[in-house]
Amino acid sequence: MAFRFALAPLLRLRQSIERQRTLKLQEANLQLFRAQEELARLERSLDESAQSDAAALVAGRMAAEIQFALVLRENLERFRQELQSDIRKLELARQEAVREYHQAYREREVLETLRARQRRDYQQEQLRRQQKELDATYLLQRWHHRN
Repeated sequence: MAFRFALAPLLRLRQSIERQRTLKLQEANLQLFRAQEELARLERSLDESAQSDAAALVAGRMAAEIQFALVLRENLERFRQELQSDIRKLELARQEAVREYHQAYREREVLETLRARQRRDYQQEQLRRQQKELDATYLLQRWHHRN
């Protein structure tokens, strides 16, 4: 008789949930990374814009051009603030995904441990049964030799 884990369907469910949580965590990490990369690009753009504006002032740029550059820069600053807010939200979502993954991992691990323990107990019981059979066979053979 082969080992059969009675909670195998529950274990498969926990494994599936853990895989789903892993994918959710990977997606949260990816979204956060992309937003951080976008913020880094925006920061570089703002730095370049500031340097360009400073050079334009020295070169004697027209007031309308300077005003347009300032409006553009204000818009980029607003976008940066929105992006920073989005990053904070994405970080919270990532932390929640981490928490959910760890919970799913622990729940699956408990069942894996239980299955391993039951398998070990089953194998030990099988060895005991085999040993009893061998002992009985040996005693039967000895009894036959005496008679």
